[in-house]
Amino acid sequence: MTIRRLSLIAAASVVAVLGSGVALTAARAADHPRYWRELAARPAAPDALRMVAFGDSCVVGVGALDPRNSLVGRIARDLEQRTGRSVHVTNLAAAGATTDEILRDQVQRADLATADLIVVATPSDLESRVPLPDYRRDLLRFTALLPADRTVISDLPLEPGRNAYQSVLADVADERRIRRADFASVFTGPGRRLDIFSLLPPHLNDRGYRYWSDAFQRPTREIVPGG
Repeated sequence: MTIRRLSLIAAASVVAVLGSGVALTAARAADHPRYWRELAARPAAPDALRMVAFGDSCVVGVGALDPRNSLVGRIARDLEQRTGRSVHVTNLAAAGATTDEILRDQVQRADLATADLIVVATPSDLESRVPLPDYRRDLLRFTALLPADRTVISDLPLEPGRNAYQSVLADVADERRIRRADFASVFTGPGRRLDIFSLLPPHLNDRGYRYWSDAFQRPTREIVPGG
């Protein structure tokens, strides 16, 4: 067998393995929304902490093989381990949701009055290039509905075009006195590595979501101190 033929066989094998991996990751991601719906429908324990999550596919956990290892799953687990209390999670995120769509489709389904912690993350405005004045308007409307002392909103991922959108997000969040999860400090530091991405880029994998959840630790621990 020639070297060229061996190379072709090896390349075909790699493509097949990658293809099966992509299919598996996509299939599991498609099941994440059902997982969150079923989790939200479970009765909360009498002393449970209540956590509400808004956002797009990164909050759904696309890319994580197990939703418990997604961004929201890891934040909830950190709360449980620190406080010794169960955490009832209502994750209302939907793939591709911009801030305007969160306002229209997610907020009205949440009980913000009883939430101990609210987490928000969506780069979809950036990725779909929502006009900056519209982005500011939508953020102002959205954050006006959130209890500032119980909310953490993530800074935007390090994607092309980020700076202008991040400036708007930071201005609005700081004006509302809403805590921010510092994405850049993690992903220009310990999270700056190539093995954080899933087979559905730009979505992160389980490891990548662990780093992103690290950015939430300081602000969430300020809101919900350990037991």
